Amino acid sequence: MSDFTGNFLLALLLVVLVRFLYAVCAMLVRTRDGGNIAFAIALPAALLYIVVRNPVPVSSWAGLTAGVILGVGLLLADVFRRRRRS
Repeated sequence: MSDFTGNFLLALLLVVLVRFLYAVCAMLVRTRDGGNIAFAIALPAALLYIVVRNPVPVSSWAGLTAGVILGVGLLLADVFRRRRRS
């Protein structure tokens, strides 16, 4: 059970990290400065390189999948809630 919970929480954390990274890169691109745009492109590329180069072994794919599905569902619910307001 602890493997499931650990991978579930890891997946939720990764979904939040991706959302945060998207927000930061979007803010950098909105500045319309060449250096900021280059950094906004290089940051996700560097993080992807690190993830591919040093993979983390997954002991419970069910927990990871459930965490990703819940995280993406919560993000989509937030998007739909914000669209209704405006």
